Amino acid sequence: MSRKPLLLEKWDFIVLLGESGGGKGTLVQNIKRYWLPELWSASMGEIFRQKATEDPYIREMTEKGILVEDEKTCGIFREFALANTPGLIDGFPRNRAQAIDLIRFAKENNWRILVVDINCRIEKIIERLLARKRPDDNLNIVYKRHTAHKELHPAVMEEIRTRPDLFDIIELDGNTHNEIVFTSFLHSVLRLVDMLYFYDMTDIKTTFAVHDDETTINPAINRWVCGFLKSIQKKLNEK
Repeated sequence: MSRKPLLLEKWDFIVLLGESGGGKGTLVQNIKRYWLPELWSASMGEIFRQKATEDPYIREMTEKGILVEDEKTCGIFREFALANTPGLIDGFPRNRAQAIDLIRFAKENNWRILVVDINCRIEKIIERLLARKRPDDNLNIVYKRHTAHKELHPAVMEEIRTRPDLFDIIELDGNTHNEIVFTSFLHSVLRLVDMLYFYDMTDIKTTFAVHDDETTINPAINRWVCGFLKSIQKKLNEK
């Protein structure tokens, strides 16, 4: 498979972290809707649910809300990432061992990865999960996943923060409306863009317009910023 240009000449891949129901899936939808419509993306949950239809072991783990063993999980990530670059995966890494394997993978492949970490209150998570009515979203499993995340996630971020040579990190508040979350994400992306592009690309134009059916300014801001980012990417690809 031919390799696409890096995202903003910087990132080989995006990993999206946070609890189920914290807003990861909606953020991915907005990234593809506004900014990167052709971005290859998947969630580890979706991959495991698909594999559960064929693998009784994975089906049992999924139904009980138990994390699949690290070796198998890391192998699934590596397979997807190598076949889909630049791309995005939602829900990896989930523990320290997986984070260490991600560091090893990034070093082996000389990759730089954008890590997006969404934090959300358990009350908001429960509200969203109950609304989507998925079979594996009963309260017992939700609390089990929440407890596991609270125990495991700090070690994940601790490992990632030790390697600023491999990762850029964006932290988001997932408790607000998804358009506001996406605005915060875009502003963080802009702060990470090489300033040279702002000096060299002063001829870039993007339209700011509020649609009649919109009740907040955030969608217009998001379209405007993404128009700018897409223009930069186009110029970089034409170099």
